Amino acid sequence: MRQKADVARNLCFHMLTEVFENTAYSNIVLQKSLRSTRLNAQEKSFTVAMFYGTITRVHTLDYYLQKNLKKKFATLDCDVHTILRMGVWQLMYAHSVPAFAAVNEMVKIAKLYTNEGGVRLVNAVLRTVSKECEDGLIDPENSRFDVKYSLNKELSGCLTKWYGQEKAESIAAAFLKDPSITARVNRLRVSREALLESLAKDDVAAEYGLFMEDALRLDLGGRAVYELSGFRDGLFMIQDEGAMLASYLMAPVKGQKILDVCSAPGGKSCHMAELMEDQGKVLAVDLYESRLEMVEENQARLGLTCIDTAEADATHLLEELPLYAAFFDGVLVDVPCSGLGLLLRKPDIRLTMTYEKMQELLPVQAQILSQAAEFVRPGGTLVYSTCTINPHENGEQADKFLAARSDYEAYPFADILPAKLALLNPEHLESASHGRIQLLPDTDGCDGFFIARFRRKE
Repeated sequence: MRQKADVARNLCFHMLTEVFENTAYSNIVLQKSLRSTRLNAQEKSFTVAMFYGTITRVHTLDYYLQKNLKKKFATLDCDVHTILRMGVWQLMYAHSVPAFAAVNEMVKIAKLYTNEGGVRLVNAVLRTVSKECEDGLIDPENSRFDVKYSLNKELSGCLTKWYGQEKAESIAAAFLKDPSITARVNRLRVSREALLESLAKDDVAAEYGLFMEDALRLDLGGRAVYELSGFRDGLFMIQDEGAMLASYLMAPVKGQKILDVCSAPGGKSCHMAELMEDQGKVLAVDLYESRLEMVEENQARLGLTCIDTAEADATHLLEELPLYAAFFDGVLVDVPCSGLGLLLRKPDIRLTMTYEKMQELLPVQAQILSQAAEFVRPGGTLVYSTCTINPHENGEQADKFLAARSDYEAYPFADILPAKLALLNPEHLESASHGRIQLLPDTDGCDGFFIARFRRKE
């Protein structure tokens, strides 16, 4: 009689297949799967750890797998790929799982989804890796940069070139820590202290954020955020402190008109609406109607009314929204980027991002920024932001924009930079005095995030 496969591992196998073979977004796959499958808290916690752990460490796992295969790892059956990766992750990183259990459970999974040859291969390779782990022959901590930090050679080379070896190691190590979950308090509905009490009733541990006054760091204990009553009641929104800072530096006030370009899922639009006390107008623009629906859903949940949405191509904004030229007090441009600042919470970027893709983004970013600049009234504010640590997408884009636009100037913000952020890293004050800031995960404790602020001359 065939033994039943472990539910958590079986679910994880299907989720990883979606990510590895169908290039699905890990966060969307995880949310959908957990909602449709009943797992207890322990099973859910293990599933999430194995799912994100396998994706995050995939280049390290593949390196050690290849050393134990006679043929190229890439030539193996796709299902065998995923099963081996899951198994080696458990052997190397899931220290609470006995090695024999990891091997046996993955052999059960192999029996469900591969042929006899695949089962034999999984069994043999995992037993070999298990023995090597036991004998100390697998030691990623003392391996070369790309293996140690699980980055492909392209990304490893870029990081070292941009920041130098020592700083690159510090950044790469920060991207392997356990990700934190940060909530932005909806001040229109609740105070930060009252939200702490509400979360405690839901058995969620929370503490103040690192530098943003509206931030709380949550320990969900394996629960999904949508299960919390405070989330359903619109008391908070999940948003990293770096992203919060972009809206904060726009410094919107009641009665203003703000344009949010590339706005979905609406975190910054909603934050600016809250800062304006829901009095004024925020126009949230995005390319697809389905993405704008997320903005509208978040606005409704948070109890906001001042956000309108418009479907438009950000690279041709003047053609699609001509009546709004030079109309807005502020325009926020969070452009499509390589996302390298999000490696901690979106590890699938490790699988998909290449140097070629980064280069292809540069002209798109420049065009979007140039188009968005036409919608700022004289004397108004333009904020450019990315969630990457690539200087070519960040400071270089800001420099090129200022060189091309004599009607714009840098808009310093050292005077309003959160005091706690300046204490975390005093160098930010100097950067902010020139109207820009680069947040890094190792020194700032948040996602890698870049913000430049400009002012249109009167």
